[in-house]
Amino acid sequence: MHWADTTAEKLIKRGGKHVIETGTSISGIPHVGNASDVIRGDAIRKALEEKGIKPRFIWISDDSDPFRKIPRGMESLKDYLGYPVHDIPDLEGCHENFVEHFVEPFLSDLKEFGVKPETFSGTELYRKGALYPEIKTALENSEEIVKILNKFRRDPLPKNFIPWSSICGNCGRISTTRAIEWNGNIVKYTCEDTEISGGKVKGCGFKGENDIKKGYGKLPWRIEWAARWKHFQVTCEPLGKEHATAGGSFWTSKIISKKIFGWEPPLPVIYEFFTLNGEKISSSRGNVITLRDWLKICEPEVLKFFMYKRLQKQRDINLRAIPNLVDEYDEAEKTYFNLKEGTYAAKRKYELARIDEPKLLQIPFTLCSVLAQAVPDLNMKEIEKRLKWHGYENFDLKRLEKRIKLAKNWNENYGPEYLRFRILKDSEAIKIKENLNKEQILCLGKIADELDRELKPEKLHKRIYEISREIGLEPPRLFEAIYLVLIGKKKGPKAASFILTLDKKFVRNRFK
Repeated sequence: MHWADTTAEKLIKRGGKHVIETGTSISGIPHVGNASDVIRGDAIRKALEEKGIKPRFIWISDDSDPFRKIPRGMESLKDYLGYPVHDIPDLEGCHENFVEHFVEPFLSDLKEFGVKPETFSGTELYRKGALYPEIKTALENSEEIVKILNKFRRDPLPKNFIPWSSICGNCGRISTTRAIEWNGNIVKYTCEDTEISGGKVKGCGFKGENDIKKGYGKLPWRIEWAARWKHFQVTCEPLGKEHATAGGSFWTSKIISKKIFGWEPPLPVIYEFFTLNGEKISSSRGNVITLRDWLKICEPEVLKFFMYKRLQKQRDINLRAIPNLVDEYDEAEKTYFNLKEGTYAAKRKYELARIDEPKLLQIPFTLCSVLAQAVPDLNMKEIEKRLKWHGYENFDLKRLEKRIKLAKNWNENYGPEYLRFRILKDSEAIKIKENLNKEQILCLGKIADELDRELKPEKLHKRIYEISREIGLEPPRLFEAIYLVLIGKKKGPKAASFILTLDKKFVRNRFK
């Protein structure tokens, strides 16, 4: 069974109504890694709905967190270190604040993936008083919470620790405040220097009071997570491995949820993280790809299919290898449409990844990238005609048109050099002829004659080898000649397929 289905079965066994929670820290540009728990949570939603259960599927913006580290390219925000990210202004001035600038496109892009959770702002939950009962409970049980937290800490918290971070009423920072006294709804605090991952942040020295009912502050993360579970009655949450390691925040929050808030913790769906082109995805390093970036180069279903593989394995998103991901998705599509025998796992991943009613395509991504260059005006009637030369006839035209455009963008940005080409003019090709030997020229003429036979790529590929041996020319030297007279390079796309991608009359005349 697929992990989404086994999760759904466990939730059904738990009983009651179900709430799947996901969330994203908005400390920089939300990237594909940030989207993984939302997209995976959606698979669980779909699996439950297929079993007749309508869960609540929510997403929370963690926008009350302190701004701890400056993302690459946002150095002008250095003075806002220590502020709640919600209270940082939008650099470009097109949204109300820093968070809205990133959240609005992120949620919009998720819709393109068919993912439409009910959305909340962590800051608004605090400032509208939604979490007030949980905040009050946490403060009233602070000693017990300290005992729980200290079981997982190297440096224990003091017994009188107050689990509330106020926003300083003077300087606006949240990471610099330390609660010193609590009575009823009022927490007294002092604003002091502190160290965060982005460096030292100076406190303003202000001493003030904070009313927890007004929500201008936040609970520490491990308490806040448990408080949200209680508030939303969460029964399931996908989460990254870093939260689930021994002593990680999930296990701490799990105890707090049960002992302090009296809520049975949610079923965790733990996944390994992604890397991008072999390196850690990191906003501060600038090594990111957003959902919007992905939508420019590949279909959303392919990324969902990739995310729906086995969870307990680290995977790399290699942008140069996008055609391999698409080929794997297309193979699963064949199984879904009963065009070949395949595993149930592949078919199920395809089912979960689909957004609309699936329609057959089965045109290789690499071939689409070649067609986009061979027919630069992207005339779909001409492209359809050339695909028929390859033997492709039954496919969805709308999907084809979309894939052609995506493959073109991918090739221009990430494609290997051998897949990028420009067809030589006749005047340029004549100069190439001077560098060819008589055997190469003779072989090209014989290939030209073969084009009248309407051979498919496999047969033409075989004939190219046969012709080279008939003439006594090493096959690599013939392939070299083919590419040189067409694109001026010694390497290019698969030769037989490439020839059939071009206008036959043009190739015949060029080779002759």
